[in-house]
Amino acid sequence: MSATSAIVTRCAATSTQVGCRAQNALRSGKDAVSEPGNSTRELVSIPMTYSSAYHYTSGRKRALRPISKHPRNNSDYVLSSGPSVARSDLVKIVAAAIPEATRRTAPIFVEEGGYGDILNAVSRTTDRYFQIPASAEEALTPEDLEYLKAKGCFTLPENSGELVKAYFRYVHPTFPVIDAAQFLRQYAITGLKGINLLLLWSMFSVSASYAAASPQKVYKKIYAHRAKYLFDLTQENDKIVLVQSALLLSFWFEDGEDVKQSWYWSSIAISIAQTLGLHRDIKVVAAQTSIAQRSLWRNIWHCCLYRDVWLAFGMGRPLRIQTSDCIAFLPGDGIGCFSDELVLHGEELYSTQEAEGFGESWKTLISLSSVLRDTIISEEWSPPRAEVLRAGLNARNIGFSTNLLTRVHRHLQLHENAATIAIARRGGFDEILLEAADRTTTILQALLDDQTSAYAAPNTIPLLVPAMVIYLGATRSNENLAMNGAKEKLAIYSNFLTALEDNYPAASILRGIFRAAQKAVLSEESENQQGNIDSRPVDRLISSDYRNLSGNEHFSWLAEGLYPS
Repeated sequence: MSATSAIVTRCAATSTQVGCRAQNALRSGKDAVSEPGNSTRELVSIPMTYSSAYHYTSGRKRALRPISKHPRNNSDYVLSSGPSVARSDLVKIVAAAIPEATRRTAPIFVEEGGYGDILNAVSRTTDRYFQIPASAEEALTPEDLEYLKAKGCFTLPENSGELVKAYFRYVHPTFPVIDAAQFLRQYAITGLKGINLLLLWSMFSVSASYAAASPQKVYKKIYAHRAKYLFDLTQENDKIVLVQSALLLSFWFEDGEDVKQSWYWSSIAISIAQTLGLHRDIKVVAAQTSIAQRSLWRNIWHCCLYRDVWLAFGMGRPLRIQTSDCIAFLPGDGIGCFSDELVLHGEELYSTQEAEGFGESWKTLISLSSVLRDTIISEEWSPPRAEVLRAGLNARNIGFSTNLLTRVHRHLQLHENAATIAIARRGGFDEILLEAADRTTTILQALLDDQTSAYAAPNTIPLLVPAMVIYLGATRSNENLAMNGAKEKLAIYSNFLTALEDNYPAASILRGIFRAAQKAVLSEESENQQGNIDSRPVDRLISSDYRNLSGNEHFSWLAEGLYPS
């Protein structure tokens, strides 16, 4: 990594999260692309539709978003608390890393170590965020433009309005990674033409789960691939959009052979978020950023924390985020996730009760995720410590007055039950293991009974595995009542996964693996008909087999990529 790239990481545009270099319909029917040493030339005629997503002027892709026409004056910057060097001088030091500066400005975060020590040598500033002139944008090559066009990246689906509504109805309440208010304001003014294409395709790759078009997984694959093409080829300079898109793409999974699945995209999101300084205290930049922007940054970082811990738990892998490197933030620091004033197509999306319930649920989920993180990283265990962690798993009842609130609360309970099993296994709470598994089973049966399994959250499937493993272990008991009961409950999980097969490829894979595991257990029983079957009670069988394993190691054999969606 060069000194330039190490000392400076450019952040997102400060005034809106919906701006993008891939967002403006052409005002004419032709695009122009510059070539080195030449003026612009006609490339290809593109109809004036949503496919006309790029605008080229003087050989440079221009993002149509609110930007500063001039860099800030030195007097606009707050002086550092350092002993001698003023804030304006620090800005000049950081800006020196930009070889071809433009009038557009961008926020920069400089870490305290490494090349950031250059700043420490001249001033002890605690504010590591700077506004500096941004570098010039690179033009998209004609070949890349044609490739993206051929892949359909510039042609939005006819049911785009439905997909947008489905996103804010069913995705946003459980994963508020987007500034909904800003998005919807922009959407009301410009429609889809004013929305970032990369972000839009990423949103559609998740919200297609709840659209009428079927089979959903086919459309999700198309939308996810278009988002990937844009992510890889357009050199998007709005890094907040890159983090948001990567987090949304982390819910897509096609097969275990695909390298770019959940684990990959969550890593990309976390890495970019850390280079932006989202894991640090952003309150010090109050003079340079709005409350809404700081709130969005905090919510995005909470989404990173959430995906990190639950993917690590589900896959039996190490955590990527080290809390010792982060400032501790309360869930309430990210305000404004939900509002009863969000309007789409002239209709309020949430009632006041729903908006408040979603907010409480999200705060509880982040706190619960923190408890699970402590469970995963703790090396020394004792019953008292397990009790302390378990006490943190008190999911607040947010009420069941509406279908949306019921859905969100069930989503929260599934997380709580999975975390409870993790703690109970390590703490030796045998009764609690089965109770938590049974509560998960009750939720699935309710989803089947009221025919709402299709509206399950995109990361529901990995939350089922801890309970399924408990029942799989119970089928090995010689107690007929317990063994038959476990088989009946596993049948409920099989029915639920069958209901999701047209939507989530992971559902088919997980159901197939557990079917094979059950057959292996039956084969084992057959070979031990002469009385060699384990005669332990079911609770002790489960406890002794799984108590000493950390994370989800007891089912990490289930296969790569089972846990994204």
